[in-house]
Amino acid sequence: MENWNKLCYYLFEKIQTDITETEFEPIVEKGLEILGWDEFSGDFEIRPNYQLGSSRDRMTPDFVVKSNQTGEKLFVIEIKRPKTSLSNQNQIQLSTYMRQFKLEFGILIGPQIQVFYDGEMNQNENATLIENIEFKRENEKGKQFTELFSKDKFDKDALTEFAKKAFEKINEKTTEKEIKEKLLSENFKETVSELILEKLSVEYDINLVSRVLKDIKLEISEKYNEQRNIEKFERIERSETNRYSRTGNGKFEIVLNPPNERIFKEKLLKTKSATIKYFYDNGQTVNKHWDASRFTRESSLMGNITSKSGIRKKERIAQGVVKVEITINE
Repeated sequence: MENWNKLCYYLFEKIQTDITETEFEPIVEKGLEILGWDEFSGDFEIRPNYQLGSSRDRMTPDFVVKSNQTGEKLFVIEIKRPKTSLSNQNQIQLSTYMRQFKLEFGILIGPQIQVFYDGEMNQNENATLIENIEFKRENEKGKQFTELFSKDKFDKDALTEFAKKAFEKINEKTTEKEIKEKLLSENFKETVSELILEKLSVEYDINLVSRVLKDIKLEISEKYNEQRNIEKFERIERSETNRYSRTGNGKFEIVLNPPNERIFKEKLLKTKSATIKYFYDNGQTVNKHWDASRFTRESSLMGNITSKSGIRKKERIAQGVVKVEITINE
């Protein structure tokens, strides 16, 4: 793990400003030295210039790592500015080098490390991303990376096995996605209806079951979809709250009871009544009733709240309102 932690320090932690690729180059060279590769010994070339066949076009990858005994190219490295997100174009560029040199493995280094594969298992147009590694100390993925790509442990069979496992995961996720899409499709709802009809018609008259089914709406949704929606609404809620959070004296808080905006809105639509408790900077509190009889499903909850007397920005600053707590009256 020590070598990976060193890479984290030099290639990420120590870089405090946005540097160019040229400035990043000697840092990556140091990273290769940590993994046992040495330019002086002929282990790699920096920005070698290759001619493409008989054409005048030339190719200049950032690093080509090779065997210092046979000269065989082992893998290619492309580097990008460490403070700029890696793009699809960066991946295509690396893939081009891999195809040209007939290399199965390539590495893209920027704000993280990405490992690409372009051997027999790859059926895609470009090289396939098989691992994405964040620069975090004690990262098991990082430890595995240093073991696979260090000079003293470099082994093509081990790398091929690594790629095989990565593709198994990719294919499994693809299959899971296909199954999920089928289960959530409208056609599958019809299949479920047919199964229900078949099951209940053993006990009840088939015509009766059929009529009942027509009055029932079948819904199939992801098990954790509801939780994701709640988290989404909570993020929106925090965002909306932050939009109106500053006063002349500090922060302004909007607290909902219940705290989830979606649940709060559903309850408000049902009860049409809530209590707003105003907290002032002098320590006083005042309760006011909120008649929400005109509040509809299309209404913006935070828009309604922030337009109320004493909550509008100028008014709350003038009156010293530092917080409001809104509770549904049930």
